[in-house]
Amino acid sequence: MRLTEDIKQLIVKCIKGNLSPVEKNALSSWLAESPAHGIYLDDLLQKEDLVRDLRQRISLEESDATDWSERLKTKTLATIHAQEKPVRINRIRRLMPYAAALFCVVLAGLIYQFIWKPSALNANRIVLHDVELPNNHTEIRLSNGKVIQLDNEKGALVTSGGLKYADGSLIQSTVPNTDLIATVNTPAGSILQITLADGSQVTLNAKTSFKYPLQFAKDQRLVEVDGEAYFKIAKNKKVPFRVKSNGQLIEVTGTEFNVNTYSKQKSSTTLVEGSINLSANGQQIQLKPNQQATLSSGRLSQKSVDPHNYIAWIDNKFYFNETDLHTALQTIGQWYDLQIIYKNNIKETYLYGEIQRTKSLSAVLEILKRSNIQFELIQEDGVRKLIVSN
Repeated sequence: MRLTEDIKQLIVKCIKGNLSPVEKNALSSWLAESPAHGIYLDDLLQKEDLVRDLRQRISLEESDATDWSERLKTKTLATIHAQEKPVRINRIRRLMPYAAALFCVVLAGLIYQFIWKPSALNANRIVLHDVELPNNHTEIRLSNGKVIQLDNEKGALVTSGGLKYADGSLIQSTVPNTDLIATVNTPAGSILQITLADGSQVTLNAKTSFKYPLQFAKDQRLVEVDGEAYFKIAKNKKVPFRVKSNGQLIEVTGTEFNVNTYSKQKSSTTLVEGSINLSANGQQIQLKPNQQATLSSGRLSQKSVDPHNYIAWIDNKFYFNETDLHTALQTIGQWYDLQIIYKNNIKETYLYGEIQRTKSLSAVLEILKRSNIQFELIQEDGVRKLIVSN
C-alpha cells in the first residue's frame, strides 16, 4: 500500500505520542478507510531481522521522498540474501505483506486506545431536555419470599388483617402473625402512605425502604426505615413504638415526627408533636415539639427549627427557606432520580420558595436559574446526571 507523506508523518507522530487533536482526527479518518487485517504471524515474530527492519520504517522514510515501504522491502531482501541460503528468499517475500499487516494491527491498537476509545465513551452521553417523573411501581417483599408490585394509582396501603388498599381491595391474603415481615421500597418520584396494624400511619418519601411486621407482637412495636418517613404514632403507653434508622433508635408512645436518613453521614429527626427519646452510640436526648436531633460523625445534637421546612414533602412540595444549594439539589435529585455533579466550586447560594413536586424537572430548573445557577442535563451509561455550574 502506498502512503502519502502526510499520513507517514502522522504515523511517526502517533508512535512518538505527540499527535495534536487535529492530527488524531486525520489519522483516525485514514484508518477508517481500510480496516486492518489481524493475522497471527508467530513465524514472523521469530525472524529478528524482519522485526528489526520493520522498526526501521520510521528512520528510512526521512532519507528521501521515495516510497519507504518499497525501500524497506528491498533492503530486507538484500539483508536476507547476504546472510541466508537462496531457498529462504521466497519465504521472506511471502511474509513481507504480513509484516506490513502486523504493523497496521499494532498501530490500530494504539489508535483505538488513544483516539477511538474515548470517542466511543462519548457516544454514551446523551443530552436531555427534560425528565418526567418516573413511573415505577412500589414494591413489597415479604419474609416468606413473595414479591408484590403495588398499583400506585390506588394510594394508601393498610396492613391490618392482611395487605390491602385503603379502598378495601385485597393485595395479599395472609394470616396475621408476628413472624411475617414486609419490606416496602418506594421508587423515585412517588410517596406512599401505610396504616400499620396498630393504627399508626407512616408516609414514605421517594427512594425509601421501610421494614415492618404485618402484625405487631403484644409487647413490641418495632420498625426500620432507610430514607425519609413521616410518622403519626397511635398512642399506647404500655407498648412504646420504636424506629431503628441509620444507627439510632427512636422511642415514642404517641407523637408525630419526621426521620431523614438519606445521607449516611448525617441524619435528622424533627419532632412536630408529642415527645420522643432518641439514642445513638451510648448518647441519649429528649426532643420537644419544634426541635430537631442530628446524628453526625457519631455524635447527637439538637436545635430548635420550624418543622414546616422539613415536612413540606408530605404535601408533595419542595420547600426552600434559606436552604443551601447543595441541600436543595440533593432533595431534587432524590425525587427525580438524578446524580448531582458540580462542575466547579459553586459559590454559596441560598434558595427560597415553594415548588410543586408534580412539575417536570425543566420547570423546576427554570425557577432555580433565577438564582444565577446553570444546569446541564445528560444521560451517561444509563445514569441521569445534572451538571451544576455558575
